[in-house]
Amino acid sequence: MSAFEYFSVALSFVLGLGVTRLLLGGVHVFRARRRQRVHWIPLVWAAGIFVYQIQFWWALFELNEVLAAWTHIAFVTLMAHALLLFVAGALVLPTTDSHERESLIGYFEGDGHWALLAIAVYAALSYWTNWALFGTSPLSSIGLIVAVSFVLPLGGFFVSNRTVNGALAAAYLVFVIYAYVVLAPAQY
Repeated sequence: MSAFEYFSVALSFVLGLGVTRLLLGGVHVFRARRRQRVHWIPLVWAAGIFVYQIQFWWALFELNEVLAAWTHIAFVTLMAHALLLFVAGALVLPTTDSHERESLIGYFEGDGHWALLAIAVYAALSYWTNWALFGTSPLSSIGLIVAVSFVLPLGGFFVSNRTVNGALAAAYLVFVIYAYVVLAPAQY
């Protein structure tokens, strides 16, 4: 096995756990729908996080061609990305019945909104990673996309008004789908 294959397995393992946690949260919300009021805002944020998880996984195919050498700093940086995506996926939706007494929006406002901080830190780290590891100018179109990917969830983390948070969530989902379509190659 090459260094890339070892690294991609480790990254995929962590990322796969994050996707699993997010999907289990979705299943839990579905099962609890008769006992709890389902609210759309956490589900929209969860969908945006899921798009970023899939986009990062898809981008792993390209890393072997983009990185000239696999260094420790490159591995740690990319593992930090995977860990942040795991944390975001694990926090955004409840995955157990321990939150039975509160609504989905109640859970999100208490614990789930911390996923937005994780995804904002992910975007900030991406800004640095694109520049330091891949040589992408911070002023490029990719830099602008990453900056918007930082601002929207950070706003969602700090804003307590549900109307504003809903608008940020909707804008974020539309934006990450747009970014995925524009940035991700159709095939490898």
